[in-house]
Amino acid sequence: MNQLNNHKAQGSALTTLLGGIVILLAVLFFLVKLASSGYYSDVEASTPSATETRIMPVGNIVMGDGTPIGERTGEQIFNKVCIQCHASDSIVANAPRLTNNGDWAPRIAQGFDTLFKHALEGFNTMPAKGGASDLTDDELKRAIVYMTNQSGGNFAEPAAGAAAAESTEGQQEAAPAAEESSAVSADGQKVFETACFACHNANSAIPNAPRLTNKDDWAPRIKQGKETLFKHALEGFTGPKGGVMPPKGGNTSLSDDEVKAAVLYMVNQSGGKL
Repeated sequence: MNQLNNHKAQGSALTTLLGGIVILLAVLFFLVKLASSGYYSDVEASTPSATETRIMPVGNIVMGDGTPIGERTGEQIFNKVCIQCHASDSIVANAPRLTNNGDWAPRIAQGFDTLFKHALEGFNTMPAKGGASDLTDDELKRAIVYMTNQSGGNFAEPAAGAAAAESTEGQQEAAPAAEESSAVSADGQKVFETACFACHNANSAIPNAPRLTNKDDWAPRIKQGKETLFKHALEGFTGPKGGVMPPKGGNTSLSDDEVKAAVLYMVNQSGGKL
C-alpha cells in the first residue's frame, strides 16, 4: 500500500515539473514576441508599423556620432580627419599646427581660395582632402575655416546645402542693384575683419605687411596715393623687400568696392585721411 502511494506522489511531482516548464517556455515566447513587435511587422499587413517596415532604408552612411555626410561641422572633420597631422602638438613635418599662429600666418596670407585648392587637390605631402575622399566640398571648407580661425585667421564659414543655394539666388537677384551703386558703400571695417585681419592686424607677424594703427608702416604707402593703394590691393603686389600681397587679399569673391573700402579703413586708422 505504501509503495502504491509513493508511485502516485512521484507521478504528481513529475506532472507538476513538466507543467512548470511548459508555462515558463510560454512566458518566454510571449516576452520575446512583445519585445520585438515594436521594431518589425509583417510586411504584408496594412498597419502603420508594417508600412514603416516596408519603407525602412537599407542603410545610411553616418559618422560615429550619427551625423550624415555633408552635414558635419569643421570641428567634427578636424577631430576625425585633420587632427592626425594638424593637432597642436603634431610632429608631422611642415604641417601647420592648430592654434600655432606662426605656422598658419603665411598660409592664411595666400587667401582662402588657395587654402581650399591645396586641401581639395593635395599639396606637397598633403593628400587630396586629407585622405578622406568622402568629404564634401562644404565640409572641407568648414574644416579649413575651423583650423585657420583657431590659428589667427578670421574667415567666414561658407553656407552649405539649401542655405548656399538661397544665398546664390539672392546674389543673382541683387546683382543689378549692385551695378547701379557707384560709390564705395561697403563697410570697410567689416571687410577688414573678415578678409584683411590675418595679415594686417595690429599684432601681425607677417613680414612687410603694414599693421593697422602703425603709422610708420603705412606712411610710405600713403604717400603713393589712393589710386596706387587701390591698384596694389585689387591686382596684387610684390614689395621691394619681398612682401607678397595676393589680389584682393586672396579673397576673389570680394567686389572692387569692398576692397577699396577696406583700404580706406586701414589707411584712415593708421594716420591717413583719404
